[in-house]
Amino acid sequence: MRPPAPKVPSAASSSSYSQREPRPENPLLLLPSSRVTKLSLGCPLLDRLLSGGLPAASVTEIAGESATGKTQLCLQLALLAPQSPLSASSLFLHSDLPFPLHRLRRLAPKSRPDILDHVLVAAAHSPTDLLSLLARAQRLLANPGRSPHRLPIRLILLDSIASLFRADFDASPADLRRRSALFFQISAKLKELAYRHQCVVVVTNQVVDVVEEGAGNTVAWSSGRRVSPALGIAWANCVNMRLFLTREVGGDGASGSARRRMKVAFAPHLPERSCEFMIRRDGVFGVEPAESYCPKKFQNAQALGSHQNAHKVQCNLGKRNQEVALVKSQGRDENSGVKVGIFTLC
Repeated sequence: MRPPAPKVPSAASSSSYSQREPRPENPLLLLPSSRVTKLSLGCPLLDRLLSGGLPAASVTEIAGESATGKTQLCLQLALLAPQSPLSASSLFLHSDLPFPLHRLRRLAPKSRPDILDHVLVAAAHSPTDLLSLLARAQRLLANPGRSPHRLPIRLILLDSIASLFRADFDASPADLRRRSALFFQISAKLKELAYRHQCVVVVTNQVVDVVEEGAGNTVAWSSGRRVSPALGIAWANCVNMRLFLTREVGGDGASGSARRRMKVAFAPHLPERSCEFMIRRDGVFGVEPAESYCPKKFQNAQALGSHQNAHKVQCNLGKRNQEVALVKSQGRDENSGVKVGIFTLC
């Protein structure tokens, strides 16, 4: 007797099998990394961590406790966008009042007095305010006009999402459902703007103390505490990429000796990895692994960053080894040489 012939799957079964295969939901997975437009963070080490920078057509969350550098990084991105290959203006939506205009002026290069003309600012006081601003932003992106003094908006910054939900919500089931519905409305609008207009969207988030570790949420140690991004797993499902900023205070707790780390918590195109960084007067910069964060080295770096003479730092703005002269002067009016041209939507 002949052995039975092996069963060959039919076309129908093959079709049903292919339908069960997971399909990527993020457009980043469908394109080679070289074809995805990215915004540099202004530092080669941080760009290397993110394989080139923050991707367009995607929503990136930057989570971390206070004083980890979230707002500083957002301000830096707003100033880098006009100078990068993205060649764009930024829309900065802030819920924490007042807007840090002094810090933005301090970071702005004196060689580009017009750079603040490309930063648009609007305040959001509630989730409904934010949805209204995003609807107006959509009209602005759809009809950008032809202003010779402003680049098209391709960077949207929201600082921060957690502040909008700090009040007016409690732990009742009805409020939790209403809050989750607002999460999905906000994230859907942000993703629509990001994908339709090829924008880089960055949202900052605060942290909460972790008592019992929940499944699926990101947990890390920061300032001696176990913390997790606020708003829970419902909001975590609304973003495409999460960067977690943590800090470790040494010695007497002075901020000068704090070790800060940026970690890729999850991303569709990146592995989980991290990099140490420091906050200087002229921005946020990564630290080589060989450079330990001993307080003496950090103080030397701070002294270098606050030197009154012009000095040069290597910034990755899409052009390799482009040198940007940053002038730091002491005893001079902080507004001298800086033109404040911040627009508002409201």
